Amino acid sequence: MKIKESLQATSVIKLSRLRTQGHNRCLACTHPELKLDFTLDDPHTLRTSIDFTDSMTSFNGMVHGGLQAFVIDEAMTCALMGLGIYGATAELKLRYRRPVEVGPTAHIRVWVERRYRRLSELKAELSQKGKICTTAQARFIQQTLVN
Repeated sequence: MKIKESLQATSVIKLSRLRTQGHNRCLACTHPELKLDFTLDDPHTLRTSIDFTDSMTSFNGMVHGGLQAFVIDEAMTCALMGLGIYGATAELKLRYRRPVEVGPTAHIRVWVERRYRRLSELKAELSQKGKICTTAQARFIQQTLVN
């Protein structure tokens, strides 16, 4: 148990450091209506919650799919930062299973599936009211921070 707690603490430190260094102007983290905050369940699993507003809707009052993609991509980026990796999205595939509504809190869970040298594969789920609304899989290429 102590090893898991130590790894989790190290991951939180890595995430915080990388968010401050190369990610401090991120729209998802700084926008007044988004301000995503992340929790690391373990070094390979991250979660966050978001309350979508009326200004984030598209057709028929449902949350815009592009915005869903944006917050999922951001959560995936931060999951890698928890491992000390700054990555750029190389590929992002989404499947919209059911509409996301304004009102009920939406929850995003991300996990790192595989890592190969500089390539990382991640998966994510966006759920609302206990039901999975959107699933995603992505590939990220490790980047070097330039200050």
